[in-house]
Parts: sequence; structure tokens; C-alpha cells
Amino acid sequence: MSPAWNRAAALAAPSNNRILGVLRINTALRHASEEGRSSGALRDIVSRNFTIVREDNIVFDVIRRIWGKGAVMALVVRGRGVPRPENVAGVITKEHVADSVASSISMYPTGD
Repeated sequence: MSPAWNRAAALAAPSNNRILGVLRINTALRHASEEGRSSGALRDIVSRNFTIVREDNIVFDVIRRIWGKGAVMALVVRGRGVPRPENVAGVITKEHVADSVASSISMYPTGD
């Protein structure tokens, strides 16, 4: 079973057709190298601090859900029912939200 990747270098880790957790690739690699680990179980390094949203959810509701749950990211899934790894369409991280807000602010004139 292959993991669900997206451009943000995050991954939804599958285990027995369930979503085990999420992983920020750059952070996980840094922690593993700092700890001197070259191998280990994926379940030992993934975070369960995520929330599930549907691809048709309103963005404001997604942001509210991430912050309300104190999650590091939201997994965006397709379809209804219990989400499975193959249903993962992507992720939304707090960094995505911050980048989006910052880019929308730059659209407004500063009055200079």
C-alpha cells in the first residue's frame, strides 16, 4: 500500500487500510537525523494530531476545525464514510493557511 503524498511534503501514513497518522517529511527527517536513527517504525514517528475534512468543505470551516482541534494539519478526503488512505486527496497545514492569508493581504493597496 503506497502512502498518500502531496506537494507540501506531508504524508498520511496507512496501516491496515486505516490512516495511522500524518507526517511532515522535513520535520520527521530532521528529528530522525538528530536522534541518529536510520530506521524505525512509521507508527513511532507519525502524529495523530490531525483532523479530517471533506473536499467539499468550506475553507473557513476547515480553518476553524484545524484551530479548534489544535491540529497540525487537516487531511482532505474524498467521499463519505470512514476515510481510508486511498481517499486522501491532500493536506492543509497551518502554513498553507498562513501563506494564503499573507498573499491575500498583499492584494490590498498600502496607501503609499
